[in-house]
Amino acid sequence: MAQTNSHDYRHRAEYRLLLAEGSDTRGPGAAVTVALCGHWEHEGDCQWPHLSAMEAVGDRTYRLIVQFDAPDDELDEVKARIASALQGGQLVGPEGQPSQWETLG
Repeated sequence: MAQTNSHDYRHRAEYRLLLAEGSDTRGPGAAVTVALCGHWEHEGDCQWPHLSAMEAVGDRTYRLIVQFDAPDDELDEVKARIASALQGGQLVGPEGQPSQWETLG
């Protein structure tokens, strides 16, 4: 996933998610990284630097905050990639454990 650093990101998006029982809370953030970088483990810097953070707001309900940088002419593409990754609702992690979630309104 994107690494934590002191970077000041220009853009921010928030999503409410319901995670399936037993899902890894890192799954949605990893899905965002896969959508933006091709894989959560990749060489070099991210094309669109980003940071994802999950905050619990209820029983299996989370707020995913995605902060990112993108040039103005690529902003729509980055937002669409993030939304598509989250709408996909699943990711298999490095240990083969599937994470599943539903994007809430």
